[in-house]
Amino acid sequence: MKKTKYIRKEKDYHLLSFEEWEKKYKPIEKSKDWIFFDTHSEEDLKFLKEFQKKNSILNCWTLVDGDGNELYIDSGWRRINRMEYIITEIPRESEDILVQAEY
Repeated sequence: MKKTKYIRKEKDYHLLSFEEWEKKYKPIEKSKDWIFFDTHSEEDLKFLKEFQKKNSILNCWTLVDGDGNELYIDSGWRRINRMEYIITEIPRESEDILVQAEY
């Protein structure tokens, strides 16, 4: 198994590998084997807003293009360097979780 190289952040984050995050928070599939919601799709954004109203911001995540061309999943809605949004079945316990996205 490939060893995870974590991204450094100035702010203290709880760091998880993609596998740990996926097992713990259970991302919702938008379609078969696809967990990402488009940040520019009116249909996806409408779904995400409705989901958040009925659930919690703690179920919302953002796939972000980080420094050095690394991808990571950051807790909450992010606008800077965002690529896709993700919703999970299980809400996080903390506002600050960072996941190393490995594909």
